[in-house]
Amino acid sequence: MRRKDIILIYILAILIAGFASYSYLFKIYEVEISVIPKELFADNRSTLIIHVYPINSFGRRILFRSAHATFEVTEGKELVLIEKIDEGEGNITLKAKDKTGIVSVVVTPKKSLLPSLIQIHINPNYAMNN
Repeated sequence: MRRKDIILIYILAILIAGFASYSYLFKIYEVEISVIPKELFADNRSTLIIHVYPINSFGRRILFRSAHATFEVTEGKELVLIEKIDEGEGNITLKAKDKTGIVSVVVTPKKSLLPSLIQIHINPNYAMNN
């Protein structure tokens, strides 16, 4: 084989490896939604973060990518305060007020077919009552 042929084979191998890594490692196949912590307490200090993050074909979080999502509080608006919302990064931070109840948040990721409903329970703060 000539030197030109070997260089051409190396270039093609690098292009194929680059395409495969993009297709399987960096392309968004689905999104997942995390809620941390799972519940709030009616103490005017308790916060909760809903985060939407992209998943690749191997079921792993994709580095250096974000999942655009919109958020809408459909039930219990009077129970929480929206501290921070970043739809481009797929984050919302909610802070509980001093009332108990259930808050419903509809999360609509850009890379998902259907929206997801997240229900958050605001429990009484027993430490403050005693």
